[in-house]
Amino acid sequence: MASITPVRRSSGYAWRVQARDADRRMRQETFYGEDATKVEVAARAFARLVDRLGIAEASRIRDARSAQSGTGTPTLAEWVDSYLDRDTGQLSGVTDGTRHAYRRMADATILPTLGELPINEITDDDVRRWISGLERRLTSRGTPYTSKTIRNHQGLLSQMLAAAETKGLRTGNPARSVPITRTRRGQMMVLTQTEFATLLHFIAEPWRPLVMWLAGTGMRWGEATALTWGDIDRDARPMLVRVDKAWKKPQTGQGRTLGPPKSAAGERTIGVPDELVHALGTPKRGNALVFSTDKGTPLWSGSFYPRVWQPALDAANDAETCAGAGLIPIGKRPRVHDCRHSHASWLIAQGRPLPYIQRRLGHEKITTTIGTYGHLMPDAQQGDADAVALMMAGVLPMIEPEVLAQIEA
Repeated sequence: MASITPVRRSSGYAWRVQARDADRRMRQETFYGEDATKVEVAARAFARLVDRLGIAEASRIRDARSAQSGTGTPTLAEWVDSYLDRDTGQLSGVTDGTRHAYRRMADATILPTLGELPINEITDDDVRRWISGLERRLTSRGTPYTSKTIRNHQGLLSQMLAAAETKGLRTGNPARSVPITRTRRGQMMVLTQTEFATLLHFIAEPWRPLVMWLAGTGMRWGEATALTWGDIDRDARPMLVRVDKAWKKPQTGQGRTLGPPKSAAGERTIGVPDELVHALGTPKRGNALVFSTDKGTPLWSGSFYPRVWQPALDAANDAETCAGAGLIPIGKRPRVHDCRHSHASWLIAQGRPLPYIQRRLGHEKITTTIGTYGHLMPDAQQGDADAVALMMAGVLPMIEPEVLAQIEA
């Protein structure tokens, strides 16, 4: 921790900030000025920077800022304010919700480390140190940042530095190609039909139709909770559901807004069994939400998870609770989004072609469907195994008939 103390001077005011560097040597920086308040504020801001980055890096940033004083070159924090301000026109083609999400990302991870640097002084080393810090940092939930999340934040930084380069504020973009340590993705968790039935048993009664719908349609949470009764064609055979809207991230000072699905391919029509629609209960007016709170307001995943989903998971994994219901614990803790993955896996098990599944899930590209679910294709796995057996027929040992019968059983 940096120490900060006032220093006596014959004229003006001074504050000294001291801290040990990486080699445990004591270093100090002194702030002078005629305005007592401004000097103290500057010293305390520097001390906070020292606590975050160390005195060597904080001193380098201070020197860089001093060198740029009077040149009109903004700091990264000042450039972010300009870049994300709708009135400047620096960032176009995005919704206010996306603009607000960028603001939160910058405030959470980028600006605390790089915000004080002049925009033209940010180097490859700065970006590498920033990424290294993110790889060691924990999220608000106490879990490490995934490589995908870090790459998203790096992409935002790169996007803002590229815009600064276009404006002639800097040369080059050090955030464009800095490598990120690969981490394991959050594991996609697929439930069998039996496991899903166990979990559904413990979902509180008012919410069972929603969970059944998520698993029975593969719709995303934002799509399903935006569904209205008018989107369901009950006269068609099979009954058809039009997916053409989804809840978007909230904007500053506003509630959630309706917008199009995640991609153009997200606007789709899917067939559903009569029984699944019947489980929703009595239809209401066409513009009424199918899934809503008791007051008819939209559902929010942030409250659904702790109030409904997590208690059901706890029960579905508790041996004593499951035994009392005549069920077997599922031994998994899937996310709500894993209902979508389970839906896809069930379709694959039934032999539905991947292009059909792609259209049903609203994937923009078939490569997304293949990359996500291709490993679940039973024919592909059996074909690979048969090909290996054929190629290695001359060296693989023979399996006795009685042993083979036991394996197949």
